[in-house]
Amino acid sequence: MIYLWTFDKPRSPDSPTSAAMRVVITGGCGFIGQMVARSVLRRGKLLTHAPGGTAERLAPVTEVVLADVSRPPRLLFDQLEEETQVVLGDVSDAGFCRSLMSTDDTPLSIFHLGAVMSGQGEADFDLAMGVNLHGTLNLLEAARHAGGARPRFILASAGATLGAGSPTDFVSAEGVVGDETRATPHTTYGMTKACAELLVGDYSRRGFVDGRGVRLPTVLVRAGAPNAATTGCFSAVIREPLAGDGVIAPISPHVKHAVTSYRTAVDCLVGMHELEAEAVDSVLGYDRTVFVPSTALSLSDLDDALRKVVSPSSAERLGKVSYAADEKLSAAVGSFPTKVDCRRALQLGLGGAIPPDAETMVREYCEGKLVS
Repeated sequence: MIYLWTFDKPRSPDSPTSAAMRVVITGGCGFIGQMVARSVLRRGKLLTHAPGGTAERLAPVTEVVLADVSRPPRLLFDQLEEETQVVLGDVSDAGFCRSLMSTDDTPLSIFHLGAVMSGQGEADFDLAMGVNLHGTLNLLEAARHAGGARPRFILASAGATLGAGSPTDFVSAEGVVGDETRATPHTTYGMTKACAELLVGDYSRRGFVDGRGVRLPTVLVRAGAPNAATTGCFSAVIREPLAGDGVIAPISPHVKHAVTSYRTAVDCLVGMHELEAEAVDSVLGYDRTVFVPSTALSLSDLDDALRKVVSPSSAERLGKVSYAADEKLSAAVGSFPTKVDCRRALQLGLGGAIPPDAETMVREYCEGKLVS
C-alpha cells in the first residue's frame, strides 16, 4: 500500500526559499529511516542548492518518500502514516531508483540508509553486492540525472569500513582510528560501504551531487524487529527486557564496543544535510565521510544501566539477559577499535562533544515512546 500526503509549511519571512522539495529516504521503513523522516517533517524546510548557481536556499518539504523492500504493518508514528509516501522496491534495480527522483525542477535530497547488514552480507555475497554497491551506484546515477538542481546525497556509512584483529592490520583494538584511517574491511558489508564512500566522494567532486557521509557505529536502542547486524544484541539487551522478554546474547558480556545513541545518529545525518556547502567543502574536501561521536560500552554496561533506570518495583518484570557467547564472534567484535577521533564531525558541529552514556541511551529509548 502507498501512503501519500502533500502538505504546506509556512515560509520564514527572513529566509530565502525555493520551490517545494522532495526527500527520499532509502531504508525508510527501518528504525533510523523513520526517525530521520520524523526529524525532516518536524523541521518543515531543508537547505538545498538553487538552480543555475552555487547559492543555497531553504525549501519547504512537501514530499517525503520512504523507499524500502518491505514495510511493517504500522509505522512508528501516526505522523509518518499520514505525511509520508511508502514505495516498495529494490535499489539494485536501476529503474526503481530512477522512479524515486524528481523529474522536473523540484529540489531533491536523498538519505541513503538502505543496506544489507553485516551478518546477512556475509551469508549472501551477491545480495550484498547488488544492494550495497550497485544500489548505491544506481541511486547516484539517478540523482545525477534528476531534473532539479544539484541534489544533496547523505550516505549512512559504518565503522565496518575498517578492519582489526589480524596481525597484518594497520589498526588494533587499542589504537585510535579517525577519518584518515585506511579502509581495510574484513566483511563484504564493510567493503561495500568503503566503495560507497569513494563513489559519493567522486560524484561530489564532479558536481553531480553534493554528497556527505556519516560513519555510524552501532546505534542504540533500535526499536522494532532486530536487524541482521552482528552487533544487534547491543540493542536487544535493552529492548527485549523492557518488553518483558528474555534475550540470549552471543557476545561475551564484558567486550567493549563503540556505540552511539539513535538521537545522535539522526542528528548527525540531518545535521550533515543542513550544513552549507562552503562549510562542508572547507572541512571535508575530497573525503566526504566523517566518524560521529561514540562511546565504548559492553553488554553488561547496558544491562546494568537498564536496571538503574527502571524503578525497583518494575525491575522484577524485566526480561532476563543471559549469555551464550560465540568465541569467534566475541573475538571479532572485541578486535574493533573503540577509540574514535571524530574531530572533523565536531568541527562541523555534529553530534556534540560528549557522547551519551548508557543510562541516557536507555532513557532516550523509553522517553521516545519506542517501547513496545
